[in-house]
Amino acid sequence: MSEQIINKNLLPNLITKLKKAAITLVVILVGNYSLNAKLIDITHEALGNSLKVEVLALKNEEIKIKLDTGDIYTIPTDLLTPQSISNARSFLRSKLDDLSKINSFIGQPLFNLAGPLWEQPASDTARRLRWPIESRASKTLSFRFYTQDNYKFLGAHPYCATLYASPDGSAALFSLVFANKGDFASNFGMGEDHFKKINPDKKPPTSLDEAIKLDAKTLTKSLSDELGPPKKQYYGEKADKRKVLRWDLKGHSFILSERDEEYVSLLIVPIKVADAAGKVTLVKDSILKATLTKNVKRKENGDVLITNIPMVNQGPKGYCAPATAERAMRYMSVPADMYLLAVAATAPGGGTNTTALMNSCKRIVRSKARKIRDIDLKKELNFKTLKKYINKGVPLLWQMRSLSEYNQIANRRTRDRQNITDFSDWAKSISEEAEKVITQLKNNETNHHICMIIGYNEKTNEVAVSDSWGIRYELRWVHIDIARSVTSRGGFVIDF
Repeated sequence: MSEQIINKNLLPNLITKLKKAAITLVVILVGNYSLNAKLIDITHEALGNSLKVEVLALKNEEIKIKLDTGDIYTIPTDLLTPQSISNARSFLRSKLDDLSKINSFIGQPLFNLAGPLWEQPASDTARRLRWPIESRASKTLSFRFYTQDNYKFLGAHPYCATLYASPDGSAALFSLVFANKGDFASNFGMGEDHFKKINPDKKPPTSLDEAIKLDAKTLTKSLSDELGPPKKQYYGEKADKRKVLRWDLKGHSFILSERDEEYVSLLIVPIKVADAAGKVTLVKDSILKATLTKNVKRKENGDVLITNIPMVNQGPKGYCAPATAERAMRYMSVPADMYLLAVAATAPGGGTNTTALMNSCKRIVRSKARKIRDIDLKKELNFKTLKKYINKGVPLLWQMRSLSEYNQIANRRTRDRQNITDFSDWAKSISEEAEKVITQLKNNETNHHICMIIGYNEKTNEVAVSDSWGIRYELRWVHIDIARSVTSRGGFVIDF
């Protein structure tokens, strides 16, 4: 999409060219609302030539218009007839009225005058919704919001709201998770507490099943009241295939999933994605291998590091395993949602079963022609194993114990490392430190955790670690002996 400023000399040429090409704009009206409203004619004051356009903005003696090609032009208003400007003002008022009605029933400023969300930068939508950025890497961008108790979306309370972007940075998919077995009766606040705050006049649910049915009913009523009865269809692939309810609104599909004793979730996707039942195109091994190889960066000091791995913030629930799994899966071009992975492998109130989680991940990964391999890092955390995977751009999912002493060393050494010029002396220093603390670390069997190993330095005997705690913990370095001393059961890789 391009944007151009048109001066007085160029405007007649633009209008003449488009009239000869007989270009027209098509407007799709869905339900009672239109994000685009009807088109208007703008007429050149001197020449009398007219053109049908969509008006995007009118201010500071300029009018911004959009053509069906996607091209955007800014034109001085004094080149147009007074009636053109009056039509433009009425057009924008109509769009604002429709926009206000849509966002009012949603309860959040989801839409704006720029049109379909898929044609806008995801960062603009996230800023409007006040959803914090979670990850920014090459061709991956996401925003995740762990909501407050009084936050509403379509009249119900989502615990987590996530926006994923396309490789070009435009919005691609919204995922909101409402009542679910991981949050209901959680130590972080009883599930019914959230219902009390958003519906103080109603009796809160006393069981997970009641909570799921209440949220599903609320969402269904909110959408049906405004958009009409839902369509019923299947969504997802293979074992993840499920019955859903669907509502369409101007290029956007709202997909409601309800699973007994599991969760209620709402996806917002482009209509073409909903029509394809959520199926995504498989990325060929040859293409993925080439991309992963480019992600491996080598430095003169001996660092070998995988870049462009998306960050997923596990949030207040402590979903380290699902968050790490989502990071690895999305990095390997396998769509994943941390919160839904967590629900599938979490007991009511919390506590992720890593075996159940990985079984669920294996099912999804295999559907995309990838593999999850078990690796015995308890015995094989060495540079031979690290090179085997890191050198081709594949991170390792590492089961370990995130002890306070370990984290203190990792934080301090990562900070100090930034200013090191003599890495031979550095290697000696961290080796001596590791020798002093490994016995203490080995004897502490608490704080079980899973994160990623994303790099190594064989010269200094270090490994690069990435935790799912936000961008601040995206990269830390520890001596390999310290890593071995806190390794718990083993690990996994998602591979070809």
